[in-house]
Amino acid sequence: MGWSFEICPRSRKDFIESLTGDKHFSEDYKALEHRVVGNHVWQLVRQVSANRTFICLDLIAKERNGGWGYKGLSEDMGPYHYDCPLALLDKASEPVNETAKEWRIKVRAFHAKKAAKLKPKVGLIVKSGSASYELLEPCAPRRGWRVKDVETGLTYRMPAAQLSRALS
Repeated sequence: MGWSFEICPRSRKDFIESLTGDKHFSEDYKALEHRVVGNHVWQLVRQVSANRTFICLDLIAKERNGGWGYKGLSEDMGPYHYDCPLALLDKASEPVNETAKEWRIKVRAFHAKKAAKLKPKVGLIVKSGSASYELLEPCAPRRGWRVKDVETGLTYRMPAAQLSRALS
């Protein structure tokens, strides 16, 4: 399956509203809830004729000339994205096939790993390369932390990406 792009430019918010509205699916399908995670639009959808609910994902992207596009996937296709909110997953009916069942296991594993990851806080000691650093204070949002090298006492700014790797 490919991507569908629109020609007329509009806002991201308007585009997401069109994906989550009643006209995005055929008459037999009804979107019950949705959550947006980055450029992933996750939806809990009810198939009326089969009386079951399942998860759909619309990947969205901006086209160079200003329009938006999407690629629609459902859980039975086994999308390679696992950041589906657990609140939606918990409301879905039993998986329809093995692919959907395996995908749901991977979604739960993704969230478990994310929850188990250390959260940065003042005084925490992290190891990056062969050095250990004490977290002193956060810098501006997404700018990392001010850290002190435990061995030398020198202070540095540790970028957010480096700190994330040190915490995992």
